[in-house]
Amino acid sequence: MSMFAFGPCSSTTNAPEQKPQKYSYSIGTPAAGNQTAKTKLLETINSATKELVMAFSDFNDADVLNAILAKESAGLKIAIAGDQRAENSTSFAALKAMRTSSNKFNTTKTAFANAVAASTTQAENEALRTRLNFNRQNFSAQYNASRNDGRVEYNIVVADNYKCWISTSPPVATTWSNDYSIVFFFDSYDVCRDFYNELNQPAWGGLFGDEGIPSFGRFRWSKSIVDPNTSFRIDDVYIHIWYSPQEWPIVGIITELMRADDSIEFAARALTQERINDVNDHSKNRSTILNVLQQKSRYPTIFGKSFSIKGVFGTELDPNPTCVAYDTATPPNCTTTITYNSLVAGTCPTINNVSIALPYDSTTNSTINQTSIHCDLLSLKNTVNNSSTLAVSKYSGRIPFNVFLLDKGGRRPRLIISPSDLRYRYFYDSGGSQNAEPQRTQDDFFPITDSFVMMIEPINFEARAKIFNDFSKLVDILYQAGAQTW
Repeated sequence: MSMFAFGPCSSTTNAPEQKPQKYSYSIGTPAAGNQTAKTKLLETINSATKELVMAFSDFNDADVLNAILAKESAGLKIAIAGDQRAENSTSFAALKAMRTSSNKFNTTKTAFANAVAASTTQAENEALRTRLNFNRQNFSAQYNASRNDGRVEYNIVVADNYKCWISTSPPVATTWSNDYSIVFFFDSYDVCRDFYNELNQPAWGGLFGDEGIPSFGRFRWSKSIVDPNTSFRIDDVYIHIWYSPQEWPIVGIITELMRADDSIEFAARALTQERINDVNDHSKNRSTILNVLQQKSRYPTIFGKSFSIKGVFGTELDPNPTCVAYDTATPPNCTTTITYNSLVAGTCPTINNVSIALPYDSTTNSTINQTSIHCDLLSLKNTVNNSSTLAVSKYSGRIPFNVFLLDKGGRRPRLIISPSDLRYRYFYDSGGSQNAEPQRTQDDFFPITDSFVMMIEPINFEARAKIFNDFSKLVDILYQAGAQTW
C-alpha cells in the first residue's frame, strides 16, 4: 500500500468518445512504498486494445515487461522512449534483444529502413508497428551535439488515448517498495491525449530526430509544441501541463510562485539559476526563483503582511553517472563520469565549490559549476532569521521530484509537480552541428531534459483539503527528516 491514496473523482467529457473522466493519485514513501502505482500501471497497460505509447527514465520490472509483451503479441502498436543511461537495465535490455531475435522494437531509423525494404504491405506495417528509441544515441558528432548529456526524466504510459499513468519515478522495484514517488492516474481523453501528443515525438520518432539525426526519436529541442492548449478540467480540478524543454515550463513555475499570496511549501531535488551569463561567476547569474523567495520572505517587514515559506532540498544519488569527458570515440569511451550527488555535496548543500569536469571544450576540460541557489537560500534564511517566515532544510537522501504548494489555505491554492529539477547543463558541441536543429554554438548552457510540469488547481473545498493535506504532509515529512542538517 502507498502512504497516501485518493480517488476517484469523475465527470463527463466532450471528447469524441464521450467517456467519463476521472483521476486519482498515490504517494509513495520509503516506509510504505507505492504498490498502488504498480497495480495501476499494469491496469493501464492491460486496458489497451489498440496502442500503447510510453516513456521511462529506467525500466526493470518483469511483470510490467510481460504485460507489454503480451500486448505486442496481440498485435497492438507499441512505442517506447527511454533514457540511454538506463538502456541496459534488465527490461530495456530484453526489448533491445528482440531487435535481433524477432526484428521488433527497433529505432525509428531502422524501422523505416525495414519498411522500405519490405516486399508486402503486411511486412511494411509489421516493421513499423513497434518502436524503441533512446535519447543521446551515439551517431556522428556532426548531428549529435550533446551526446555526453541529456536526460529523460518523465515516466508515462498512455493506453488508447484515454487511460494514462504519470509518475515521477520509473517502473523499478524500489518505486514499489521503499522510495518516494508521486503517481497520477487519469481516465481522461483530454489529459491523456495531451501526454500522447508529447510522447509521440520521442517514442515513435519522425523524419528528423534527436539533434537533427535523420529518422529516429525526437528528444529535447527536436520536439515541437504539438498542442498549445495547456489547461484541462476534470470535475473539481483544473489540470495545467507544460513539457520540457520546448514549452519552457520554468516560466509557469515562476509565474505561479509570483502569484502566491500567503504561503509556499516545497520539496525539491535542486533549485538553480536559470539566467546564465558566466558559469564561473555566480554573481553574474540570476535565479528568478531566488528573487521570488527573497521578495516573499520580506513581506512581513516591508508590507506588514504575513507570508510563510517552508522548503527542503534533497541530496541526489545518481545510479547512472553522466559521461563528462569529451572524446572522439563512437560511442564515447566515457572513462570519466560525475555523479549528480557530488554536484550537491556540501554543508549548504551547494554545488558552488565543487570543481568538476563538464562536457565542454576548454584548455583544462573543466570548470566550476556555480549555478546552485541553495547557499543563497541559506544566506537568506540566516538574514531573515525567523523560522515562521522562512524555514529551509536539507534532506540527506534523494528527492525524485520538485513539488510546490502555493497558498494551501488561501482562496486559490495550487499544487505544482515535476519529476525534474529542470537543471541547466553544459554540453560540448564539436562545431559540426550547423546541420542540426536547432543550430547551437560551442560551449553552450542549455536545458536539455525531457520532462513535464503539472499544476493541479482544485475548485471546491473538499478536493483542496484532500490533495493539499496529503502533499503538505509529504513536504513536512521530508522537511522534518532534514531539519537538523541546517
